[in-house]
Amino acid sequence: MSEEKFQVVVIGGGLAGLAAAYKLAKAGREVLVVERGKAPGAKNMTGGRLYAYALNELMPGEWGDAPLEREVTREIMMMMTPETGIAIDSSFGSMNKLSYTVLRAKLDAWLAAKAEEAGAMLVPASTVDGLIIRDGKVCGVKIGDEELEADLVISAEGVNALVAERAGLIKPVDVTNVAVGVKHVYKLSEALINERFNTVSGKGAAMLCVGECTKGVSGGAFLYTNKDSLSLGLVVDSESWKKSKLPLADIAEEFKQHPAIIRYIEGGELMEYSAHLIPEGGIKALPELYRDGFLLAGDAAGLVVNSGFTVRGMDYAILSGIAAAETANEAIEAGNYSAATLKSYETKLRQRVLQDLQTFKSAHDYMVHTPHVFTTYPRLAAELMQNIYRVEGAPAKRITGIAAQTIKGKMPYFDVFKDMIKGAGSL
Repeated sequence: MSEEKFQVVVIGGGLAGLAAAYKLAKAGREVLVVERGKAPGAKNMTGGRLYAYALNELMPGEWGDAPLEREVTREIMMMMTPETGIAIDSSFGSMNKLSYTVLRAKLDAWLAAKAEEAGAMLVPASTVDGLIIRDGKVCGVKIGDEELEADLVISAEGVNALVAERAGLIKPVDVTNVAVGVKHVYKLSEALINERFNTVSGKGAAMLCVGECTKGVSGGAFLYTNKDSLSLGLVVDSESWKKSKLPLADIAEEFKQHPAIIRYIEGGELMEYSAHLIPEGGIKALPELYRDGFLLAGDAAGLVVNSGFTVRGMDYAILSGIAAAETANEAIEAGNYSAATLKSYETKLRQRVLQDLQTFKSAHDYMVHTPHVFTTYPRLAAELMQNIYRVEGAPAKRITGIAAQTIKGKMPYFDVFKDMIKGAGSL
């Protein structure tokens, strides 16, 4: 039994937890981070793209040495059939350093070092088994036989927040509110990546795919260019995948072999394979973010938005860590760690993060309950493009006529219109 006490204990050494620890340490607070992995980043698999504004808010002008992979200057959105890929390919000279591809093992280790340099303590390879709760207030954590007291505990333990769940502070994960992601990392030379993506060192691409990549299951696929590797994977809605009864490993393998994808990864050496849950319930599935002596941040709080054309979570994790640290500082100054004091955490999140979740509150339901997005529409897009470019000597038709002919007999026009209206309203 230990009598050591910290002002703040953070559970989880991901971006949310480390951002909170960094800000708290910078403010001179006594903060401890408990990380289950052998090192921060060792068990993170995010796929991954980070919007740089969040890093700049965490450490303005001081993130120049962050291990970022490539600036995203090419955006590709692809609809896939079994044989075809129809892509909207947008290349930019520069996106003004808007976002970068990242590998979390490198990024998290770097941020952990920054937090330790600022004065935070880090305990890796340790599992928090439970919370110390007295008279309804969280007062610390239990690690094996040891108890560590704290004025405040920040849970940033990820989507499967077992510590908070076991303590009865949040509900168990609902299958309807999560997706399953799988990712492969392929080693390729920097020169070969530059050649295949028609880019230069330091610049790269982000590709999102829909259709055949998930075999009609609600979800999508991604490909990100790193310095000398590619992150390739897919994300499927858990409930839709369960109903399909398709082995996820088989879906991923067929996606890798698709003609539109294999040309990018051919000859690459598989370096990593991983799978993970992703919170996608949005604002409707938001847990209680604060209790007496307790805050919930990052994926543990479900702070992820999948709008269909972008997936955001890492920037929200950092913002939630900042907000948690600011709230903790206020509580320390006041000497009050009650829920009434910690309520300001949710107020801070509502300024942007929760506002975004509210904006896209219907996106998940739209994608899950609009199967044509993952089956019919990619096939129609492929057929439309083939018909537009087909010249066989017959009298030419206008584009509108070709489009009508392509849709005719495939699905009612009213259904197309209805899906467009629903999509516009949710996205």
